[in-house]
Amino acid sequence: MNGLQGSNSLILFLKFLLPSMIGVSLFMFPISYDGKETILLSLLVDIVRSPFEPYILGIIVSVVNIAAIGSAYYLIKKPNWIHSNPSLYIICHTNLIWFCFRLMGALVGLMVYFQFGPEFIWGQETGFKVFTEIGATIFFIICVACLLMPFLTDFGLMEFVGTLVRKPFAVIFTLPGRAAIDATTSFITSSNVGLILTISQYEKGFYSAREACGIAVNFSVVSISFSLLIARVSGLDHIFFTWYLTVIFACILCAILTVRLPPLSRISNDYYPPIGKQIHEENDHRSLFKRSLKDAMGRAALAPNPKTFILNGWYNAIGVVFGVLGPSMAIGTTTLILLIYTPVFNILSTPILLILQLIELPEAKTAAPGFIIGFLDQFMPALVASNIKSDLTRFILAGLGISQLIYMSEVGLVILRSSLPLRFSQLVMIFILRTIITFPIFLIAGLLLL
Repeated sequence: MNGLQGSNSLILFLKFLLPSMIGVSLFMFPISYDGKETILLSLLVDIVRSPFEPYILGIIVSVVNIAAIGSAYYLIKKPNWIHSNPSLYIICHTNLIWFCFRLMGALVGLMVYFQFGPEFIWGQETGFKVFTEIGATIFFIICVACLLMPFLTDFGLMEFVGTLVRKPFAVIFTLPGRAAIDATTSFITSSNVGLILTISQYEKGFYSAREACGIAVNFSVVSISFSLLIARVSGLDHIFFTWYLTVIFACILCAILTVRLPPLSRISNDYYPPIGKQIHEENDHRSLFKRSLKDAMGRAALAPNPKTFILNGWYNAIGVVFGVLGPSMAIGTTTLILLIYTPVFNILSTPILLILQLIELPEAKTAAPGFIIGFLDQFMPALVASNIKSDLTRFILAGLGISQLIYMSEVGLVILRSSLPLRFSQLVMIFILRTIITFPIFLIAGLLLL
C-alpha cells in the first residue's frame, strides 16, 4: 500500500512539475533570439503571425464583421446554442449595447479595408493603424496565449506559488498569493494575458470578486517590452531603466492603496455564483514548502484531460477575440480621430491644464490632454509626449500611460465584457484614483532624477 501511495505521489508530482515547467518556460522565462531579449510565447506568436502578415487587415476585418453579423442574428433569433453549439454561443451572444460597439467596429473595418468614406476614419494614422497594429497584436497574442495558458493555471503552479507568498501578499495587498502569478505573467507577456488569467481564476472559484477585481485593475500592467516601446516613442529610451523603476514603484504603491479605497474596498468577497468557492485553506503545521507542494499536487490531481485542455483554451480565445476586437477597433479609431482632428481632449483637460500651470510644468498646454486620453488607449499619452521637448513632461506622460492601466481599447473592454463585477463608472473612478496617486510620484522622481 505504501509503495502504491508513493507511486501515486510521484505521478502527481510529475503531473504538477512537467506542465508547470512548460508554462513557466512559455510565459516567464526570458530567452535571447535574433539579438534581442524576449520570451518563448512572444516568439511563438511571431512564428504563428508571420505567414499571415500579408493578410492581417483582411483577417481582423473579417473577425469583427463575423462578430457583428453573428450577434445581430443572435439578438433577433435568440437560438438555443448554449448547449447545442457552445462555440457559436460564445462568439455571438451579446446585449444591445455591445452589439452597437461590434457594429461600429465592423463598419470602420469595412471602410478601412475598402478605403471608402471620410479619409480621416480609414487613413494611415487612424483606422488603418488601429486595425493593422493594435488589432493584429490583440488577435495573435490572445489566440496563442489562451490555448497555452492552462499550463500555468490547471496543473498546480498557481497553488504552489500562491501558498508560498500568501502571507506577504495578504499583508501588503490584501490579496491571495496566487496573484503573484498574474502579476508576473502581465509583467513579462502582456496585460491582456494576465487579465484573462485573473478572470479565468475567478470563474473557476479561486478568487473572490473583491480579490479578482483588485488583481485585474492593479496587476494587469503592460509587459516590459511594451514599456520599452512607450519609452522609445516618448523619447526616453536613453533613461529607460530609471524611468521603468519609477513605473514599478508607482504601480506597487497604487496596488497597496487602491485595494483599501472605494470602489475596490466595497466589492464583496463572494465567489463566482455558478461555481462557488473552490479554494480552501487548512491548518497545516508542515513547512511552507511542503504545504505549497501538497496544494500543487492536489490541484494537479484535478487537471483536465487533453480534450478538455484544448476546448477550454479554444473557448477562452474565441470569447475574448470575438467579444473584444470589434469594440476595441471602434474605440481605438475614435480616439485617434479625436486626438488628431478635434480639440475635444484640449477642452476636457482644461481643469488639468490649470493645475499643471499652477505647478509650472513645462509645456503644460500640450501635455494636459495626455493625462486623460490614456483612459481610451494607453499608447496615446506616449504620442502626446513625442511632441514635447521637456524631458520632465515626457517622463511624466510616459509613466502615466503605463501606470493608469485602465484603458478602454483593451483592458477596460475585457473587464466590462467579463464576469468581473466592475461597472464603467467604477473603472472611471479607479482611473482617476490611479492618476492622482501616480502623478506626484512621476513629478518628484522626474525633478530628482533628470
